[in-house]
Amino acid sequence: MAHSPSGKAVLPLSRVRTIMKSSPDVGAISQESLTLIAKATELFIQHTAQLTLKNNCQPLKIQYQDLAEVVNTLEKLEFLRDIVPRKITGKEYWEAMQFAETSEEDSS
Repeated sequence: MAHSPSGKAVLPLSRVRTIMKSSPDVGAISQESLTLIAKATELFIQHTAQLTLKNNCQPLKIQYQDLAEVVNTLEKLEFLRDIVPRKITGKEYWEAMQFAETSEEDSS
């Protein structure tokens, strides 16, 4: 991820503010907190990308399945599992749904 020479956030602060305001728990957002959240988000993205590259077979190339594997393998990234799930084929999904239906019927 690109670093700004001044050490300020690279992410667009207006977008970060919009995301922060989408939470009903957030009231006023100071410029300092906005900058801090943006910078922390950048560092988190950078760290996650580095973890993915470290566990990747192809250096300097990150694909969705690589990121999903890291998220679904590391316990510290467990909170992202619903957001970055492993991809499955339509056939695998269909089989899982059929299994869930038969399990539901058996338990009734």
